[in-house]
Amino acid sequence: MLTIVIVWSVFNLFFLIGSAPLNVVYFAIFLTVQLAFTLVSAGYFLNADGLVNAAVAVNKAAGAFAFASGMLGYYTVGNLMCQEALGFSFPMGDTSRFFKKKTA
Repeated sequence: MLTIVIVWSVFNLFFLIGSAPLNVVYFAIFLTVQLAFTLVSAGYFLNADGLVNAAVAVNKAAGAFAFASGMLGYYTVGNLMCQEALGFSFPMGDTSRFFKKKTA
């Protein structure tokens, strides 16, 4: 199981980097998921070293970051639904101005 979480952590790092030019909410989603995966991996290592109390604390922190990611996901879904059905959108925090567009 540890290997899978580490692979997902590395895989998610690419999503985190790719989401940077989109908006703040997407970046925050992938950042909180990244922190959750990393902390879950650390919890496995702590548990393997016999530090059970520390592993429990780290896993609780991972759960908090996963919860925050879920809440940001609901915010994003709410934004997309309101755009489609009601014609308005929530502020998402455009970050494209910080990144230079690639020209052909």
